[in-house]
Amino acid sequence: MPRVFSHMYGGQAEAARATGDARRAQTDVSILEARLDKAMLACEAMWTIMRDKFGLDDVQLIERINDIDLSDGKLDGKVRKPVVACPKCGRKISQRFPACMYCGQPILHDPFV
Repeated sequence: MPRVFSHMYGGQAEAARATGDARRAQTDVSILEARLDKAMLACEAMWTIMRDKFGLDDVQLIERINDIDLSDGKLDGKVRKPVVACPKCGRKISQRFPACMYCGQPILHDPFV
């Protein structure tokens, strides 16, 4: 096959791969949006139950959200807890590890991180 044709075919194959990648990314986004919608519904349902049962109000909810947001030192709509101290040796470790990488102590992590 002449060089010109192989170059054109390679470009078409690359375009087809890019199209497939874009479709997969869009599917992933759609799945995440659906999961987020369900999580938001669950949060709203839990809040309305708590509000009605315990006589809380939206101001208290907003204050608690801000307190939790500030737990990492920044009021930015995110909670970042990248490291924890091992209760046995005191060394700092990432929350992604189920046990201390220095002494092996099992670590109970915050379930919301």
